[in-house]
Amino acid sequence: MKRDAVFYSSLIMAFSAGFVDTSTFTVADGLFSAHITGNFVVFAYKLSNHPQLRDFSNLASFPVFIMAVILTRKMDSLYKNEKGIFAAIGIFLIVAGCIAFLLKQNHIATGFTYHSMLMLIVFSMGIQNTVTRLYANSAFGPTTVMTGNVTKAILDFFNYISTQHTLEKLVELRKSLVLLTGFLIGCVFGALISARFGLVSMLIPGILISAYYIIPTRKESLSLQ
Repeated sequence: MKRDAVFYSSLIMAFSAGFVDTSTFTVADGLFSAHITGNFVVFAYKLSNHPQLRDFSNLASFPVFIMAVILTRKMDSLYKNEKGIFAAIGIFLIVAGCIAFLLKQNHIATGFTYHSMLMLIVFSMGIQNTVTRLYANSAFGPTTVMTGNVTKAILDFFNYISTQHTLEKLVELRKSLVLLTGFLIGCVFGALISARFGLVSMLIPGILISAYYIIPTRKESLSLQ
């Protein structure tokens, strides 16, 4: 992908991951949809504090996530359609947002349909986790879990100010900051909007991703250097 396209892709996908992960954690009883291993921590915590049957539902996210990874890899090997796979993330989120709207209208916050909607969100984040591995050049780095990006940003910063005052190190630092900033903004907006509208808020990242990867646009060049 061209440099300007990678910038926009990195920003949009990081924002969306932060938005979605925070929204499900806020609204769906502590469910991590992007940072999937966090559900083990949440489950262990609930297990030590008067566990209920519904607490085990978070564990269902793990096999769903695995299925998303496997199917995404399979679809990639069959069709080699990078934009189509990215667009699928947005489409699944839109479907989840529409289901959430219908459930909200009928005051339903549990049951098979509700949990299926949550797993659809997890599935979409499984796709996003996978595509950043399959298409390493599509973003500046992982867009779903920021721990590695924080570590890289700190190392790049200290390398730059201490010994390596190079343009390359400065560019690498800026790339990490794009991901971290996008994710943080997504987290803030996800928490605020989902607290008010519930998981209908999935329509926001869903439409954003779908519009970017489906609607043909001429993107202005944006240099990081």
